[in-house]
Amino acid sequence: MISTEYLQVFALSEYEEKLVEDLDSDVVANIQKTELVELSRKVTGEFVLKAGSKIGFVSVQGVQVNVKPRFPIYNIFYFLGFWDALRLEKEKVKIDKSADFLTVLFQSFLTNVEEATRKGLINGYVNQEETSKVLKGRIDFSRQFKKHPGSYFPFEVSFDDYVEDVPENQILKKALQIALKYGLKERELKNRAQNLLFNFKEVSDLSEAISWSSSRLNKHYWDALQIADLIISGNGFHENVGNVQINGFSVDMHRIFEGFVAKQLASRVNKIKGESNWIKKQEKMYLDTQEKYKQIADIVWYREDKPFQVLDTKYKAPEGENEQKDSLNDLRQVISYASLLRLKQAHLIYGVAGDPRSIESNQEGITVFTHGLDLSQSPDHIGKQLDLIVETLRRSETSSN
Repeated sequence: MISTEYLQVFALSEYEEKLVEDLDSDVVANIQKTELVELSRKVTGEFVLKAGSKIGFVSVQGVQVNVKPRFPIYNIFYFLGFWDALRLEKEKVKIDKSADFLTVLFQSFLTNVEEATRKGLINGYVNQEETSKVLKGRIDFSRQFKKHPGSYFPFEVSFDDYVEDVPENQILKKALQIALKYGLKERELKNRAQNLLFNFKEVSDLSEAISWSSSRLNKHYWDALQIADLIISGNGFHENVGNVQINGFSVDMHRIFEGFVAKQLASRVNKIKGESNWIKKQEKMYLDTQEKYKQIADIVWYREDKPFQVLDTKYKAPEGENEQKDSLNDLRQVISYASLLRLKQAHLIYGVAGDPRSIESNQEGITVFTHGLDLSQSPDHIGKQLDLIVETLRRSETSSN
């Protein structure tokens, strides 16, 4: 996303801070709108630019801020679950040391849409309602009586039509529109996106997020749809305020990490033989009997239909200088989860290298265990770390009341 057309370009990695000597206050306010980075002013007048877990770019009035991931691009595609599916060979998706994640993401998306739709868009049966002079399908009597009281002509009919206007195509179209609006700077990639978008002219524009279900019929769409989901869930900005133009797009790595850990744990837990084990994501719990105060745990491991382990993912590094002490808020959070689930253990998984630690709390005898995942390692090594975490959790003697 780095462009030479900007007078000032500031490049940061996730969680990095950079001192900026001179920035216009309006530019600062508009950059903060996008929530890609935090900006604070020191008493000496300089601004501190601080990146968080979001990667992407924002440009305002000749100033561009680029936030790149801490880890190799290949690793991020592994976190996304596209490692095998994307087939990131050099002739399909060009990746070099200077490539940024968003460019690779959008380029990969175009490649997958091209492959998925090479033989045309998928079709499906969609219920249609219309006023017709010819009787087809079935008469919708409720609409008939409302629109034509006392008359059966014209007909208010309802029928199933085999069309391209199905959720899968609507999602791909929306992601293509986002790619053209925010992410594609190279003319070649823009042309590819525009050519693809022409194939979706009979597909409705999405006004709100919808979901899709995997099936045998849409299997060849799966890879493109997964990337489309990520693009649609991203944060895009394209706004004109007077003479000021704000452009930007970001993806939250915290969400990617949370989904990655849940998916990887589930794939391992489901293979355990001899017991009924399964993972539930985003488990809702209530602090009060009237269910007004809700908490949501990232991951709960169920064994024989009972909570066995509760885990929370933290993409950030643990706070503190000495021995990477864990954040007090993180501890309070998982201790609360364990208490509500009547468990004696809780687990924190951090997206940073670190040896396992245990912290005994004074609340209901609950012990918190912390685990570190070194995300800078190769996918094989990350997989081995996850194997070890699952084995550690499996052998824990967590008791339920």
